[in-house]
Amino acid sequence: MNHCHDIEALISGYIDQELSQQKAQRVRLHIESCDKCRNVYQDLLAIRKEMGQLQYPECEEAKQERIMNEPVSKMLGIVGWVLLIIGLIGFMGWQAFTFYTQPAVPTWAKIGVLLIELAVLGLFLSVLRQRLIARKTDKYRNVKL
Repeated sequence: MNHCHDIEALISGYIDQELSQQKAQRVRLHIESCDKCRNVYQDLLAIRKEMGQLQYPECEEAKQERIMNEPVSKMLGIVGWVLLIIGLIGFMGWQAFTFYTQPAVPTWAKIGVLLIELAVLGLFLSVLRQRLIARKTDKYRNVKL
């Protein structure tokens, strides 16, 4: 039975012709002599045949264009980025005022937090810059799916 388990694991590769010649021959010989594994093989062949016959409805070109260039989606993306930037700047301003004006906070902690904030801001601006550049220069931007 353990032998069947090993063969069952190879049947899919056998169907897809991904096995070495030696393993493929081993699977073929076993399938010829084992009813259980032959049934698994035939079931997988049937599934593969059915999957190959599936038809996917085509989306009309106009509908695809409308989905890709929907003004509401584009506007929500722009508004989202603007709100995120405004919120980030506002929060960092408030945090800087409340945190850095506290005399009880040690100077080393203030410097450490400042460095972390500058690093996060730098990474954020880097990603934002890359996204804006990619948006202008993306050669696949107008590719129709």
